[in-house]
Amino acid sequence: MRIVLILAAPLIILGALLVIPELEWEAPEFHFYVVSAASLMAALICGALVLSARSIRETRVLFLALSFMALAVFFSVHGLTTPGHFYDEPYSVLEASPWLSTFTGGGFAVLSVISVRGLTDDHVVRFSGAVFAIAAAALLAFMGVSLAAPGWLSWLATDRNPIRYALTVPIVGMMGFAAWRYYQSYQLARLTSQLAMVVGLVLLAEAQVALALSEPWYWSWWEYHALFLAAFTAVLAGWLWESKRGGNVRVIAEALLMRDALAQLNRGRDASLVKLADEIEAHDIATFGHVGRVAAYAFVIGRELGLSAAALRKLVLAAQLHDIGKISLSPGLLKKPGKLTPEEFDQMKTHTVKGWDVSQRVKALREMGGIIRHHHERFDGMGYPDSLRGEEIPLDARIISVADTFDAVTSNRPYRPAMTVADAEGELRRVAGSQLDPRCVQALLAALDRQEIQVSAEPESASAAATAG
Repeated sequence: MRIVLILAAPLIILGALLVIPELEWEAPEFHFYVVSAASLMAALICGALVLSARSIRETRVLFLALSFMALAVFFSVHGLTTPGHFYDEPYSVLEASPWLSTFTGGGFAVLSVISVRGLTDDHVVRFSGAVFAIAAAALLAFMGVSLAAPGWLSWLATDRNPIRYALTVPIVGMMGFAAWRYYQSYQLARLTSQLAMVVGLVLLAEAQVALALSEPWYWSWWEYHALFLAAFTAVLAGWLWESKRGGNVRVIAEALLMRDALAQLNRGRDASLVKLADEIEAHDIATFGHVGRVAAYAFVIGRELGLSAAALRKLVLAAQLHDIGKISLSPGLLKKPGKLTPEEFDQMKTHTVKGWDVSQRVKALREMGGIIRHHHERFDGMGYPDSLRGEEIPLDARIISVADTFDAVTSNRPYRPAMTVADAEGELRRVAGSQLDPRCVQALLAALDRQEIQVSAEPESASAAATAG
């Protein structure tokens, strides 16, 4: 509710300024610097996106980067053509460029949150680099033409109300739609970078309203410039916070890609489960390959216990997504090389409840919510988050707990080396009946005895705690 009131404040202020028309301040030099600062910030956002992406072929990142590039280029033309610096009079590009800025930026923002047939298919994705280069060249060409012939947009009569309103409606619609889609993602993952996008897009939509209703040099007209600055500041601040929390800028692109997978799941596209599992794993690169191995071990245990084909499918999907709650944890915490402090471990434990919360918001995950929530319960009732014991723990959660533990102790981690398979078997026997379900442990041991499970390497024996991370 607080964020809604904050975002509504600019419209309330605009209404007040519009009923006091005598408030006017003509300051071309200040205008030049304000617009230049806003353009620079938009360019920085575009650069951060490109740097954060594993590849510009990730179309969500591509289109959002182009959105901020368009905002930067068009708005910079608006600033550079301010009378009194490089030009002596107000030419048509001065009036038209902010409209083109929000219209083009809004269009690319929408493309960053939807799936368009023919634009995001695999056979087109390989040309994403070329698309980015062509779009960037077109934007820079617009800048060159506008600075060389600043009167060439005289045909775009943005000083007339019908044209202004005809442009404002779709611009506000595009910004609002993109903001809503990012808000849906924020509700699921609760990442600061996603909330920053929501705030930035809403402020840009409000800036467009102020632009449409105001006249040059009045305070209401200055408000739209202030909203541009506020929008870009909000996005940069949110992303800087997320990058600091995660230890690198990669977390920005990860949040955007996670938004796509979660949104598709919410629309019932089960194929996105695999994509989402990949993004979860990318978020916690220290355990790379973990979810795939846990899923494989869980499948073997489930088959040994006689689960049906349908039950096995559900089990494997749950195993792939059992750590989905980690998407809201800091990568710095997940990648910490040493032992966690008690406070950090308490924070780590929240991933089970956070994962359950995500599962209840996504239809495709709802059925496996209990498994995600309870995969760290202990058979003796000493686990978390609900201290369930024995048969109270869902069978699939007990299976995943065994698979998770086996993979944890046979994998190298930053804080300790891996166990050999023989030592891992001994560790499983030791904690059967206390930490783990003895029946599930026996099922895994039987599969190991028949050599149905292959562990890629068997490093030197080393002592390790059996609790899976």
